Amino acid sequence: MKNCIILVLALMLCTVHAQAQENVSVGPVVGISIANFRGDVANTFTDWKPGITVGGFYNYSSKTGFGFSGSVLFTQMGAKTFNKADEVNLNYIQVPLLATFYFGQYGDRLRPKIFAGPNVNFLVGAKNKDGDNINGTKDNRIFSPIDLGLTFGAGLNYQIMNKIWLNFDARYGLGLFNVLRNNNSKLKNSNWGVNLGLSFPLGTYNKETGKFKTR
Repeated sequence: MKNCIILVLALMLCTVHAQAQENVSVGPVVGISIANFRGDVANTFTDWKPGITVGGFYNYSSKTGFGFSGSVLFTQMGAKTFNKADEVNLNYIQVPLLATFYFGQYGDRLRPKIFAGPNVNFLVGAKNKDGDNINGTKDNRIFSPIDLGLTFGAGLNYQIMNKIWLNFDARYGLGLFNVLRNNNSKLKNSNWGVNLGLSFPLGTYNKETGKFKTR
């Protein structure tokens, strides 16, 4: 009996130690993107257009409150045009790399956060409201294949189960490049996003040794 108690206590200590040390998590994310253009929009009568965001992410958090997150997302951007009669749907594979600061104490069940960082967007499709291609031919593309931007936002991480977190955030994306290859006009992406994700523990990163250990 005594040996069993010692074994149970040892297992509990190991479990607590693992919970305290695991600081890298991954998971899926879904959300809504509300997009528009900035720049030379007077002749196109642009308006905000809804779209979807779906993909995956990873988070790293430290005991000091600082962390880092990266994502690979499919995000629909663009704008409504011509008095909302048509749409420019620009579909991107988006890669945001965000520095994050978590409020509260390490281990708290609820962790508010703020974040900011760059994102790279790779264009994978440009279509109108009817789903027709509007990106020209292979040798004469209308839209630039790559966009660089900045992302700012805030959110909450809430622990719903042991080591499983619900991630909520609201963000604003500011495109820096002209989405048109024609330099006579300048349009830049702009979008608001609301995302919801679920994170699961992956392992532990030791910043002192630079080593990562999976679960």
